[in-house]
Amino acid sequence: MNDLKEGLFTTVVGSLPLENTLDNMKKGFNDLINIGIDYPCYPQLVNMNSMFLSPLSELIDPLKRDNESFYLSDNFKTPDKLVALEYGEFIINFLKEYPQLMGKIRGTKACLTGPFTLTGEIILRDQIAKGVEPKIFKEPRAIMVESLVETFADIMKRIGKAYNDLGIKIISMDEPTLGLIVGRKPHFHTEEFIIEMLNRAISEIKGMSSIHICGRISPALRDIILQTDVKIMDHEFRTSEGNFKTFEKSHFENTDKYLAMGTVETKVIPIKDGKLTDYVEDINFLKNWIKKGIDHFGKENLVIKPDCGMGPLLGTFGQELGYEIATRKLNNMVLALNQIKKEL
Repeated sequence: MNDLKEGLFTTVVGSLPLENTLDNMKKGFNDLINIGIDYPCYPQLVNMNSMFLSPLSELIDPLKRDNESFYLSDNFKTPDKLVALEYGEFIINFLKEYPQLMGKIRGTKACLTGPFTLTGEIILRDQIAKGVEPKIFKEPRAIMVESLVETFADIMKRIGKAYNDLGIKIISMDEPTLGLIVGRKPHFHTEEFIIEMLNRAISEIKGMSSIHICGRISPALRDIILQTDVKIMDHEFRTSEGNFKTFEKSHFENTDKYLAMGTVETKVIPIKDGKLTDYVEDINFLKNWIKKGIDHFGKENLVIKPDCGMGPLLGTFGQELGYEIATRKLNNMVLALNQIKKEL
């Protein structure tokens, strides 16, 4: 057992309901720190797939973007140039500009997009699509081809190393597509291949690697992730309460893994004549929710964070109200946890 293991720290998944501007990134990061998030992530204000695939489409000739879709027509050589480093560099530059904030945090977090989710977004056409039978998706996709998944695992590994070298403590791979392709058993690939690719993608992360997968987690997917080198398993619980049946404390005992438990809802439906307080969990509710997690999983194994990214609140409520909902939720989450820590 890892005797140095210490749970009950806080982080966020990534996105915030703000328009994509540098000022908003600074505002969001500053607010996360002052709310009391232990490991704040740079505010992810762009689509998690296009933030990597768009710049890659400028470096890889057969990879083309058409509106919000990406198409691959041929094999390609992995580009030497890395993409999306500006997001990690934002963290470093921000803390250099505001060094007084360093004392308020335990570290920082960056979010990458995993190889299965990226290749799941790439539609194959022309020669490279021949012989690839569409399953689950309507058309052939790069996720169906092992060599392409391998290539993107290598691309993300190099970006993960660059983020690691910047001193970022938690580096998380967003892999929602794994929840789609792994039910009772995996589609397209073997369990061994999925484990190998995830390990390859995170292999240069020397701090705490993390993987975020939305929705209900099947026992098969749980067991796959438990066999990887990933340190933090990050999932929704508020809107996927069935995950309390999927995971047990025993899964994390005698390991260095943590379970990041969704504690505030991020999929929020507008209520007619709804008030701000209708959308924000109160502190007593959150204390009971966190205590449920502690009882079920053990405080040493638990990370506290929102269900998912909060970016969708922008489209649902607009920037002003959406951001107010997000920050109130996070503030109450931190206050609830702090009260529990005093009581333990």
